[in-house]
Amino acid sequence: MACVNFPGELVEDILYRVPSPSISRFKTVSKEWNTLLNDKTFIKKHLTLIRPQFLLWTNSKVYSVGVSLNDDPKIELRELLLDIPDVIDHRTTNFLPCNDLLFCASWWWNNKAVVWNPSLRQTRLIKSGEEHFRFGGIGYDSGRPGKGYHIFGHSHSRQSVNGNTSKFIKRFSISKFESNAWKCINDVSDGENSIGGDSLDNNVSLNGNLYWTTYSYETDEYLIRSFDFSKEIFKIFCVLPWKKDSSDIPILSVFRGDRLSVLNKFKGTNNMEIWVTKNKINEDVKNLVWKMFMAVSIPIYKGSNPSYFINDIYEKRLVMFCSDENGKACVYIAKGHARKKIQIGFDVSEFSHCFYDPNLFPIPSKSSDQETNNS
Repeated sequence: MACVNFPGELVEDILYRVPSPSISRFKTVSKEWNTLLNDKTFIKKHLTLIRPQFLLWTNSKVYSVGVSLNDDPKIELRELLLDIPDVIDHRTTNFLPCNDLLFCASWWWNNKAVVWNPSLRQTRLIKSGEEHFRFGGIGYDSGRPGKGYHIFGHSHSRQSVNGNTSKFIKRFSISKFESNAWKCINDVSDGENSIGGDSLDNNVSLNGNLYWTTYSYETDEYLIRSFDFSKEIFKIFCVLPWKKDSSDIPILSVFRGDRLSVLNKFKGTNNMEIWVTKNKINEDVKNLVWKMFMAVSIPIYKGSNPSYFINDIYEKRLVMFCSDENGKACVYIAKGHARKKIQIGFDVSEFSHCFYDPNLFPIPSKSSDQETNNS
């Protein structure tokens, strides 16, 4: 059969629409395709056309869950390869999306974490020299050119007080992604600061900083706290206008790439409200304005937390991954009073999930003292 040469513009237009988890294998077709697929202009345009996805993981497998939002919505379940040394149970793993990467960590791992790009099948193993170290996340200084990523976490130690009593102290440390050289940034008493309730699944990364919801027992208020990677400090970002007796812990998400969104579920009902920040997230917290974006009623499993994103800000379409009232994994697509449910089939005890944007940006280069694994 004769070889057909398509115009370069047509080839690019086709490749722009190839799902990210599949596109890396096309790099081996030719040198021209490899050059194109590594080109930053191509990567940025591809990023604008790809659909947001959910990450689903069980004890032994990790999947991407793509949602086609046409007249007859469907999902595509695709298994992803994640090979972490000495880790066979992914159910205990937490995944934190941070712009171009996924940060993977667990209480059960021995002082290590993994940075992962599933679309390119790239992983980087990160280690801490401290005993009982807990990784808190990844971020970067948004005020500097480029993205110099930093890894963040803490360890516990017991110190004596007045010579006869002792208490646990959290020692917070930060490391440049390129060097893996750790430095202590402060000593904070246990309970004074926490990182997403000590769980990555409650954290959101935006503009290089970490945000998470927490509860203040002193004021009976829900708060959004943050860790600023440029200043290396904790701070209270804002107070949310919901009380514990009427609402479950609010769920954070990113809105339009530069704003925050909060899902507020009312206790004892299926009723939810989605709130978004009117302005972009920056240092001007005093002028932060929240507005109610939409209200929906979706039955979910008691005690479970959904993942979600807003697909169309004009039509107000919400896409939510959750456990339904029977404890089965599903995706809900809500628009106005219309609601579409797509069943996946996993039982609530078998899986965890989060929202993420697939991409083709490679993991930043490493120094010689770090380890890499290409699965």
